[in-house]
Amino acid sequence: MKKLDDMLKQALSPKEEPFAGMNINIISKLKEDKPMKKMNQKKFAAIAASSALVLGIGSISVYAAWKYLNPDQVIREIDSEESALIEAFSDENAVYINETQSYGDYDVTLLGITNGENLTKYKVFTSDSSTKSIHEENEDYIPSTDGFTELNDRSYILFAVENKNQAFQNFDDFFDKVQMFPVVMGYDYEECAGLFENAATGRSLLKDGVMYYMYECNNLEKYADHDIYMCVTDDIAFSEYTYQYDNEAGQIARNEEYEGLNALFSLPFDASKANPKEAKAEYEAHLAFRKSLENKQDEPIREELQEAYDFVDQITPENIDDYATLITEEGATQTFGPADAQGRILIDSVYYRDMFRMRIAPEKLFPDGKTEVVQGSGATNNNPDTILIQHFKLNEDGTITLKYYKPNLPE
Repeated sequence: MKKLDDMLKQALSPKEEPFAGMNINIISKLKEDKPMKKMNQKKFAAIAASSALVLGIGSISVYAAWKYLNPDQVIREIDSEESALIEAFSDENAVYINETQSYGDYDVTLLGITNGENLTKYKVFTSDSSTKSIHEENEDYIPSTDGFTELNDRSYILFAVENKNQAFQNFDDFFDKVQMFPVVMGYDYEECAGLFENAATGRSLLKDGVMYYMYECNNLEKYADHDIYMCVTDDIAFSEYTYQYDNEAGQIARNEEYEGLNALFSLPFDASKANPKEAKAEYEAHLAFRKSLENKQDEPIREELQEAYDFVDQITPENIDDYATLITEEGATQTFGPADAQGRILIDSVYYRDMFRMRIAPEKLFPDGKTEVVQGSGATNNNPDTILIQHFKLNEDGTITLKYYKPNLPE
């Protein structure tokens, strides 16, 4: 099931772990929307020029006085004991920007940037499958990080995000709707997913309806001889719906046709602080790591579990009532839609242990004119009794209904 996990990570919102059971047939439909389709240079030039104008307008909207808290004030309110980070975000040590961009329902302000080693009391560890952030006071947990690498040289990028229609009431209002990620030109985004944004963490403060979010990732300063951007979007994934991207041409621009949030900030790193030698070594190590994962052999599936998967594989929309039982608990039936301006439906499902989030056009989920599809979930802890079946149905009004079933596994 590991391959399914890896594929699903690209469709999930940042705060969620991959749902192990997403069926490869469903995910392959998502993958058909190839991210970042290339455009001809003439079309791109027009969009890039428009984007440059938008970025210019964004710069003009810098406030003469701070509308929001200063960066060091934000960090102080997040944790007053983070003295090194507070100092790093002082106006002497950080780059203060205060640039606001407004798209969709949101005002997004890039407040400032700082970089450095050991600036926070939280230690970040990463492995080939997860990231841990451990406070230094919890030293007892640190020995349990065998197989993890500590990352202590980081970039910290601070934003203030405001919903113009409804002030944020809680953290979920923000994390369920907004995601951020860096793009370094000259490094293919798909190939380098994990080099820049993997092991990304964040700290947040909700004050007066404004969400302050400090995005933390591997130190980007070593790549400062390249153009570096920060994307802030309410979309699920980095795709041509939100951004027009051509790595070979070294260009990125907002997709002007997108009606939601797709802010694009140019990060003003100091090019004199770039370290091409270190950047190259880090990039080559990343590629070697990716290759090792591709060559990694999946562990064999237990016979009992394989038999359960084989049983589930025979279930279709036509025979599901014969081989499975509809779950009638609250939350086991959900309806999603209508479609957004791009013709996609947000499927944000949370039931029991199953959580996944994707935004997809109905024709991708229901190919060849179908109106129903089913898929089986992965087992938790290799226990066949935890397998669930998801039944998707396209309704006449264009919405999608998801029902959960329990397979009637043979004794």
